Amino acid sequence: HRRIATRQPTCACGGCAPSRLLPPAGVPGADAGMAAKGVSAAASRAAIGSLSTMLWMVFSSALIILNKDLYRMGFQRPFFVTGMGQLFSFFGGLALVYSGSLPLRKLPNWRFVLHKVMPIVISTTASMFFGNSAYLYLSVSFIQILKAFTPALTLLLCVLAGLERAQWPLLLSVLLIAAGTTSAVLVESGTPSFSPWGLLAFGASSIAEAARVVGAEVLLGSSRRFNSAEALVYVGGPTAVLLLLGSMLWEDMGPFSDGWVMVAQAPAPFVLAFTMSFLVNLSCFFAIQNTSSLTFKVAGCLKNVAVVWYGVAAHREVVSTAQLFGYALSIVGFAIYSRLKMTAQGHLHAKSKAGGRGSGGGAKAKATTAKPKRS
Repeated sequence: HRRIATRQPTCACGGCAPSRLLPPAGVPGADAGMAAKGVSAAASRAAIGSLSTMLWMVFSSALIILNKDLYRMGFQRPFFVTGMGQLFSFFGGLALVYSGSLPLRKLPNWRFVLHKVMPIVISTTASMFFGNSAYLYLSVSFIQILKAFTPALTLLLCVLAGLERAQWPLLLSVLLIAAGTTSAVLVESGTPSFSPWGLLAFGASSIAEAARVVGAEVLLGSSRRFNSAEALVYVGGPTAVLLLLGSMLWEDMGPFSDGWVMVAQAPAPFVLAFTMSFLVNLSCFFAIQNTSSLTFKVAGCLKNVAVVWYGVAAHREVVSTAQLFGYALSIVGFAIYSRLKMTAQGHLHAKSKAGGRGSGGGAKAKATTAKPKRS
């Protein structure tokens, strides 16, 4: 076959650089160049995903510790703490937009806001308030052990919403997670530090978080998924309003509250915690966009293990052998769950590639057998 080179169009002014000879589409040189660009883009995305996931693990762990320290200081206002964190996230999202780092698409209409965005905002508000309220009653280590049950609850809601099929291997992994978490709760219930109110708060937070994840998948779908700035602005802003309104109504955090005196006396830990909340949200969105949700869940599990050991080492929190055994059982169930999801994703990817090759081959054959028209 004779290789034909085509020239790029030159500028009419004649002052542009000389055009280069480029191989047309379908020529091996062009295909190799496109393949190299694809590999480079995939490598760049993997690097961003890995970095943002590691940063999320660090920031998220730091936020748990900082918020817990605020509550130990006597500032027991979870509405205000989470609301200010979301407010900082909102302004951080606006800064990303006005700096040109990320675009901010307009929302289609008010019906879209009320029917699709607001349910996510409400579930996010409930998840944050109840999740932080649990730290008022339970130890940091025990809450991380309880978090092992969240994937099981999310899977259950996915099955109810029709996003997942109830297969026995997945159900087995859920049963292991539930058994491990239940055994840890039963052991903790016999200790003086156990609080049923803390357990109820964490349960409400887990349900709200699972509803948020499933709701975002069902309501927004893949066609209208928010980027990082949009999520911080369109979800973080209304969430901050609801949380701060709750702080004024139920925590007496009005303009003349004595809580502002505590903030003014020691502003550094408050500002650090609120800023860390923005960094957690930002790194979380970048991690989810540039890596798989399964990888993100595995990273969350590893982060929780690290926070458990931090609570034991730094604050002398007591974790019994029976609780560690239950936690280990939950992690085994989560590992089985992750393996099943990874295998299913691999089969789906292989099937899509096979379908793409089949359609491409059919198009090529059709192009080869087509007869040229006579002029």
